[in-house]
Amino acid sequence: MKYRIFTTSEKAWVPMLEDIKKARESIYFEMYILYDDLAGSQFFRELSLAAERGVRVVIILDIVGSYDILSNAVGRLKASGAEVFFSSFLFRRSHRKILIIDETVAFIGGVNVGKKYALWNDLQIRVTGQVVLTILQSFIKMYEQCGGRDQLSHNKLRHGVLKKTKLWFLAHGIGKRQHIFRKYYEERLNNAKKSIVFVTPYLFPPRWFIASIHQALIRGVDVEILLPGSTDLWIVNGINRSFALCLTNLGAKIYFTSGMNHAKTMVVDRREGIIGSQNLDLISFNWNIEAGVFFNEPDMVRDLLVIIEDWKGSAKLFNSKIYGIFFLWYDIPMAFFLRLFGFLPLE
Repeated sequence: MKYRIFTTSEKAWVPMLEDIKKARESIYFEMYILYDDLAGSQFFRELSLAAERGVRVVIILDIVGSYDILSNAVGRLKASGAEVFFSSFLFRRSHRKILIIDETVAFIGGVNVGKKYALWNDLQIRVTGQVVLTILQSFIKMYEQCGGRDQLSHNKLRHGVLKKTKLWFLAHGIGKRQHIFRKYYEERLNNAKKSIVFVTPYLFPPRWFIASIHQALIRGVDVEILLPGSTDLWIVNGINRSFALCLTNLGAKIYFTSGMNHAKTMVVDRREGIIGSQNLDLISFNWNIEAGVFFNEPDMVRDLLVIIEDWKGSAKLFNSKIYGIFFLWYDIPMAFFLRLFGFLPLE
């Protein structure tokens, strides 16, 4: 198994496009947001060229996240021979970002495709090896749910989570795995011994998550959360500050990074990590279709920690006293209102 971690959207797009160009048999692409702009046009062009040279190209897009490419761009893809499907479930978004090349290489993480995301800090991991077949198995399930009927793979895909490996894949929100991420997070938070580190763009956690963090803090576990100082959605800035205040009062350390950080990751006890598409919010845990790779391979955990420490080096520690009462009238009621409904579509 080989891997490589990319730390901005633009850095991830380069190898994704290179692998699309090299594809010989199949390209399976599942994306929450794919814009028809300067950045997206590169993907449309290379996917179309791949289909024209005989590569099987299957694309799954979320109908809300990618709503603005429903006409010309999709028509061009289909005209080239690519198959395009839209994920459309009531109140449920297909929030995953997956690219599979020739059933041997896979990309997964939080990276969308669009000009506005180019310089965002984010995490996308490129993996090879047996785990790719597990990711493929999940893609096929989504393909079938979106109306696909043809056989996509001739590999034997009977096994779910890989056993006795240092890298595995989990799909959340599909079939019996509707709430598998809650189970995974609760187990890790409840069993953490020394430290938990999160990076998330949006902090809008369910009650059980806050309770598990509180219990970890009571046990003496160090909890750190990195958030962007300012997100792409003004309404979320107040929500982030509100929950930052709540968790700081419980004993967690919250850091606000400079620039937009869209990464979704967790490291527990410096021994196990996750890179995926899920935010720490109600909709990711309760509604969305999400995916992530989980690992306890020492080199991967070390590389991820180096990235997080680099981000933390330029971040500012949240101080509840400096935060002040000025924002409280605005942030806390807004967070309470959104919690009542539990629905806020995020990237």
